[in-house]
Amino acid sequence: MQQHHPVSQTRSVSGLALPQTPSTREHTADPKRVVRAVLGCLLYPCLVFCEPHLSTSAHPPADCILFHPLFRRYVKHATLVEHCFPPEKSAETVVPNSNELSYLVYYAQSKPAKLAKVGAYLSKRAAKDVQRRRRSEVYVALRIYDALLSACARDLNFFAKDVLGTLDVVLSADDIGFTEAATQTFALFCRCHTGLTLAIDKDLSALYSRLITVFAAHAQASFTGQQVATKNIDFGLRAIQAIAESQATYASDTCYELPRIVKAVLSRIASAPASMFPAPVSSDQPTSAINQDAEASLDDEQLGRCAWRCLETLVRRSHGQHSRAI
Repeated sequence: MQQHHPVSQTRSVSGLALPQTPSTREHTADPKRVVRAVLGCLLYPCLVFCEPHLSTSAHPPADCILFHPLFRRYVKHATLVEHCFPPEKSAETVVPNSNELSYLVYYAQSKPAKLAKVGAYLSKRAAKDVQRRRRSEVYVALRIYDALLSACARDLNFFAKDVLGTLDVVLSADDIGFTEAATQTFALFCRCHTGLTLAIDKDLSALYSRLITVFAAHAQASFTGQQVATKNIDFGLRAIQAIAESQATYASDTCYELPRIVKAVLSRIASAPASMFPAPVSSDQPTSAINQDAEASLDDEQLGRCAWRCLETLVRRSHGQHSRAI
């Protein structure tokens, strides 16, 4: 016997009265559509109101969505970078996870073009960490840059602006710990940088010039005997020594950075006592400008010796127009 659906109401379609069954009468909300709507309401402010940082203004605000945990795991370069940060947030944890960092370096070496995305994401993350004073995460970010610089030096042009932009943000925090870590990364950058892109990329050249100005200001600061001021002079001299040994300094005939470097070095030598000149520092010493064993008891004479060594490096490696600038 044929059963009929109970008809409680009729609806008209093209003039025909058709019965309305209970299945067509009930309109329940689709859970998937509800979840999508809620996520859209939560993430929309990230896309509209998040402004990029000044050091990474070339990237659109839509990149801020990568910081949301719901989307970060779908982007491989963001996932690899996040896995390098230790889960414990403490001041003593300043080293990336070794296994995850090795995989990130392998990923960057096998796909050099991805270095642009890795550098941009790490630069944005470091800028946020500096703003929120997350010291351990800033240190870890700089150590990740150190590993990428050491392993991918020939592909430095993909993420050079991100490295210098991050260093500019870290140095602007005016923190002695940040300055020390940034000096180490900058020295490694100078060792890898050949200077071939400085004349082409104006943004990179401006960042590089601004960092030279910052470190030169540290190097020629007045010696007060205070530990923080002495360390700032030390870090400035280390950076100048790295610039003097860098191939980028002598890659072109512009010599735009040499006057500032020479002025800072001569200012430091002039403020040193006369007893330092009979025993000059040998030019065969390691790259660091200050003896690490004597770092705890730095004085004006030791700083003057290091400045003298920077001047020796500049004179020895300069040629042509560079010699005239010195």
